[in-house]
Amino acid sequence: MGSYLSSASAPERMLEGGVPASERRVLIALDGSPGAQKAFNFWANAPGSRNDELILFSSLEMPNVLTGLLLLPSGTFEYDEYDKRFRAVRRRAEQLRQSMLVECRQRGLRCKFITSSDSSSPGAAIVEAAKRMGVNVVVVGCRGNNGIRRSILGSVSDYVLQHSARPIVVVPTKTDSD
Repeated sequence: MGSYLSSASAPERMLEGGVPASERRVLIALDGSPGAQKAFNFWANAPGSRNDELILFSSLEMPNVLTGLLLLPSGTFEYDEYDKRFRAVRRRAEQLRQSMLVECRQRGLRCKFITSSDSSSPGAAIVEAAKRMGVNVVVVGCRGNNGIRRSILGSVSDYVLQHSARPIVVVPTKTDSD
């Protein structure tokens, strides 16, 4: 089968499947949920993960005026409420970043944490980040919503599966051993 070629004169240490250890870039989508943590744990415990470059990616869902959540009954915009929610989202993202980087150091993993606050949906932000960063694989958790709830709320993992050109690993929240 195919193998990766290297221009280095000394042979590189190879991972399973003939992938050079230094060439695996993995984007792991995180949102602070148990499903996202399970996805991180799945990859962090995988053989060869200590040699991977892990990109921990969090897409912030900022408060949106258009949803009507921040409008007063009179239809006016409440800036103070928006600012309060915005700061809360940023604070949770910073707490997630700090805790995940500590966990990476404790596990001996090479990680960097990237937070996106663009206006696209989390799924679209993940797909775009994976493309822009040239990752080899994307790892996402799956909350296990039933069909009705998923069709109403949407599913980040479904979106990523349908729109990414990269291989996707979807880690279910519940497994046979749970």
